[in-house]
Formats: sequence, C-alpha cells, structure tokens
Amino acid sequence: MMLTFVRRNQVLLSSFFCVFLSLYIVVSAAKGRLRTDPIGPLLMALMRPLQIGAQATVVKLRDLPQIYVTFWSLVSENEKLKQRVLQLEMERSRLLESEATNHRLQELLQFRSQLSSGSITASVVASSASTWFRSLILDKGSSDGVLKGMGVVSPLGVIGQVVAVTSRSAKVLLLTDPNSGVDAFDQRSRARGIISGSLDYGPIMKYVKRSEDIKEGDRLITSGLDGVFPKGLLVGTITKVNKKNFGLFQYVGVTLAVDSSEIEEVLVVSADRGESKD
Repeated sequence: MMLTFVRRNQVLLSSFFCVFLSLYIVVSAAKGRLRTDPIGPLLMALMRPLQIGAQATVVKLRDLPQIYVTFWSLVSENEKLKQRVLQLEMERSRLLESEATNHRLQELLQFRSQLSSGSITASVVASSASTWFRSLILDKGSSDGVLKGMGVVSPLGVIGQVVAVTSRSAKVLLLTDPNSGVDAFDQRSRARGIISGSLDYGPIMKYVKRSEDIKEGDRLITSGLDGVFPKGLLVGTITKVNKKNFGLFQYVGVTLAVDSSEIEEVLVVSADRGESKD
C-alpha cells in the first residue's frame, strides 16, 4: 500500500521534499548551524559536463570564421590545381604532337635526300573521298614550283598525281581513284602493269598478261616509264591473283603502300627531274 501511495504521489512528495530541504538549509544558515553547503558540490558535479560542453561550443563558434575562410581557401586552391593539371595535360599533348610532327618531317627530309633536288615538301590541308573522285589538297602551288602532272609521294610510297594547280595550292588525284594510274612492275618477276583504283574491287594492277609470273605478296614498284614518278618507288603489294579461264589478262588485287587518310606531309616530285638515288 505504501509503495502504491508513493508512486501515485511521487510528484507531490518530491516537491514537498525539495521545499522542506530548502527551508532546512535557510533556517540552518540563519542560525549559523550550517557550516557546509550540501547542495553546492552536487550541483557543481552535475553542471561540470554542461560547462565543459558550453566552453567547447564557445571555442568552436569563435573559430568558425577562421574555419570558413580556410575552407574556401582550400576550395580555391583545389580549383587552381585542377586548372594547372589541365594546362599541363594540354601542354603534354602539344609536345607529343610536335614530337610526332618532327619525326615525320625528319623521315620526309631523309627520303627527300634520296630523290632529285627538285622535290617540294607540302602539307595536306584538305581531302575529298567521293564516289567518283578521290583527292587531296596541298598547301603548295605554282608559286612554289608545283606543276600539273607531277607525282606525289611519301617515305612509305606513291600517293597520287597533281591534276590541278593554283598559285598557292594543288589538287592531287589519289591512286585509289579509278581515273588514276601509275606504271609499275613486280619487283620479283619484273612483270609490268598499270596500278589504279576501281569502283568495285579497290586498287588493282591492270593489263598483266595471263602468262606473267605474278604471286601474292610480291612488291610493286614504279617503273619510271610514265614520266611522272622516279623509278624504284614502292606502290603496293599484291594481295590477290586470279588468272581466269579466258581473256588476255589476269586479275591482280593490290594493297597500296600508303593509306592516304593518314598522310599529313608529302613530297611533290617529277620523273624528268631525276630518278631516285641508289
């Protein structure tokens, strides 16, 4: 019964106890009988964690402006570093491209030293690969000594022939074009023919007699007899041979030595200015 009474009236009893204790402390203090404070130490013990927390909060609030400034300083520095990394990557790309260009030009100059002194170095500035006409545009023209009918080559082999010229540019008809043609022969068997493009089968070697000894893998080089290219330049490799059962000529498929889509610098040459040096 007593426990039930206490539970039901715990708020009232707690209030009465606090009031009684307060009156006791006041009366005892007034009569001088209270030499020590029984509540003070308890309150200090209870309040100490709150005081520590409050002090820490005050310190953090005091440092908040500095933290804010530091944070945005780090953000700004990070952005600057990102921009610097981007600049370094762009610079690296430029250096790699310059290195590749220098390497190509060195090969071109070395190849030029094997040709006649009249060869002209030019860069490809545009290309066309329509169904009926495949060509390149060079940045050199008649004012640089480029003439219609001159051959265009690279260290890898034959590319095509100049078919139109202005004072500052030239159009090159590629060997992949059906209207092109270069007199060449099989380096192994010396069988001759004309290499040109075709509409259906890619580059071919035309007018090769059925009796000629032609094999897949044979290298084809310029004969120098067409008056366009010096003798001895690589044109391509035979990739297919079909002697057929009738007709005078056999079918010869060719893979050209030069992929014109990857060419950036060329040499413009003429057979009548001298053949390639041995």
